[in-house]
Amino acid sequence: MFGYKFDLKKNELGVRYMALEHRYYRRSHGEAVLGALRRGATEDRFFRAMLSRKSTTGFFVLTLKMIARVFRSYDDYRKARTAYLQLYARGLLEQHPHLKRIVGIAREPFSQDGGVSEDMVYAEQCEWTDEERREIRRDCEKASVLTNSMTKKAWSGKEYPSLERIAFQPRELDTAHSTMNRKQRRAQAARQRGAQGKHRK
Repeated sequence: MFGYKFDLKKNELGVRYMALEHRYYRRSHGEAVLGALRRGATEDRFFRAMLSRKSTTGFFVLTLKMIARVFRSYDDYRKARTAYLQLYARGLLEQHPHLKRIVGIAREPFSQDGGVSEDMVYAEQCEWTDEERREIRRDCEKASVLTNSMTKKAWSGKEYPSLERIAFQPRELDTAHSTMNRKQRRAQAARQRGAQGKHRK
């Protein structure tokens, strides 16, 4: 790949950059990933990127269905999924020069039966030659990766989610009754019972 090495064993770096994200962005990324896993149930392959002009680290999630008629074995499926991960990472870095790095995760969508596995790619920006850029664009076009049919959506939310307020209100007390001591309260209760007995007669 033109000397540009993608090492999928560098998961630790990817996880570290995820942890470095502000909690506001971690929440937005989490919602985006959850939505992608659900959306992936309706498509053989689904991709979603989480990019910001204010951040030099980009993230993306990819879902790919394990379809028996397409992949001869699960190993073939994992190899194809890894190849897609690498291609998406290269394409995003080439298209967005402000990014210094990209972290991508691929897995089966929620609807997939059987077990679930995940692959991660961590890739850093580099100085692409003109030939490398042309090659990346050709590979993306051939695999229908990062096409013009993609849509951009803004995410907005509060930094601190609002919490449901639960009010605990003390019971209203009879002020006259509350000033009596125990002996006085018992005497009053006895008088009330006596008065009720007279009314029954």
